Amino acid sequence: MRLRNSFWALLGKETRDVPDVVLERIRKAMLTALDLHCDSSFFSLEVTIDYAKDVGELWYLRPELMNAICSSQSETVARKVLEEITSLFEHRHPGSTPSRFGSL
Repeated sequence: MRLRNSFWALLGKETRDVPDVVLERIRKAMLTALDLHCDSSFFSLEVTIDYAKDVGELWYLRPELMNAICSSQSETVARKVLEEITSLFEHRHPGSTPSRFGSL
């Protein structure tokens, strides 16, 4: 078991589950952004974020959150908010880490 964990660590893969604390921190940031920048017409997105089961589900809700903030505020505001939220996913989801291949 220890050798396998070391092997995956060398490859940069997480072998343990994301703690609930991280999940809730990301969920709270997304809900706060929705509350601060959008009106009540995005209640269904709020419910979807609230009931997301894991970090992966929250990861794929970022575009919907971006669209909601864009329609209520501006794209500039939405990009800034999403940059902050995306940083919370660092090393927590495969799409959140930069590719070692760069822009091939």
